Amino acid sequence: MDIDALTDTMVTAGKGLASGIWSAMDHYAAPELKKIAVQIEAIADHLPDYTPEGAKILLAMQVNAAVAVIVAMTSLVMLAVQEAINAIIAAVSGIVNKAVGFTLI
Repeated sequence: MDIDALTDTMVTAGKGLASGIWSAMDHYAAPELKKIAVQIEAIADHLPDYTPEGAKILLAMQVNAAVAVIVAMTSLVMLAVQEAINAIIAAVSGIVNKAVGFTLI
């Protein structure tokens, strides 16, 4: 997996979000999206070490951490950030799920 390509795809998806949410979170979201991409790559690179369920939990933990950071650093509410991050991550779901061979996202 290419971390930079994943991050770029997620950032591009974020820029396309409605209601201007990206402009309120972009400064903090980009580094957090990179952390999510790093976690996805780590899972993909070590697939034998994870069950699909374990990999999903590990990714969910990273996503939750990203949401918490963005909420803490902005005036956005958790639900809005969670929905935005879900939409952003959905932009790479096909690439990621194909790479890992199961539905991770």
